[in-house]
Amino acid sequence: MNSDSAVNYFELLMLGTFVGGWMLLEWQGRRLDRKREADKARRDAESSKAPTKN
Repeated sequence: MNSDSAVNYFELLMLGTFVGGWMLLEWQGRRLDRKREADKARRDAESSKAPTKN
């Protein structure tokens, strides 16, 4: 095994770590966006049910 192959393995490992981290952040962001939208819809539904004060 020469040094070039070790560098290539390290570079692939770093690239895989970066891509995996990016995918995790994207997944968490989508999950939080869905949660935020659901909370907003729930608040809007509750506010439309509540009687307005005059």
